[in-house]
Amino acid sequence: MYAYLRTCLVLLCLLAASVPVAVQAQTQKTPVATVVVIDTQRIFRDAAALKAVRQQIDQYRAGLKPEIEQQEDALRKEDQELAKQRSVLTPEVFEQRRQAFQAKVVALQKQIQDHQTTIEKAFNGARDQVTGTIVEILKEMSKTRGFNLVLDRTNVQVMLDPNVEITPEVLKLLDQRLPTVKAALPARK
Repeated sequence: MYAYLRTCLVLLCLLAASVPVAVQAQTQKTPVATVVVIDTQRIFRDAAALKAVRQQIDQYRAGLKPEIEQQEDALRKEDQELAKQRSVLTPEVFEQRRQAFQAKVVALQKQIQDHQTTIEKAFNGARDQVTGTIVEILKEMSKTRGFNLVLDRTNVQVMLDPNVEITPEVLKLLDQRLPTVKAALPARK
């Protein structure tokens, strides 16, 4: 009986403490959502700045290609030579050379992966810069157009009013403000 009374008293205290919060929440009005929609996939695909970054990355890859192909050719020749020598080498010597060859293959694979990581970081950095500019544009547009919520097109099931999509306007402003971005790629030798 005592535990029941104590539980009721605690609940009553909690209820009394929450009344001011509930009254305060009722007096604060939640703003009405004014929604616009943007297609970020389209913006990232069509933005002049990211097209420029893709071009820089393609040039960087093209510069890497001859070097990588040369190393791959050298490894193929070494593999063929090692296969020819297998019958004349002692098993121990052959195993040493095979392990040395494998180490070269692994080193080349790591080099290729490092280049890919560098490219991804450069693209992501450029995309982050573009995203920052998009956010600035949206903040400015929200003041003039009066919207307070932006949804991505991929999250919208049905758009009853096509005028809520502002992608073309955002893309135009983005291309004006940020026509190009320099990808943070290392200089080629």
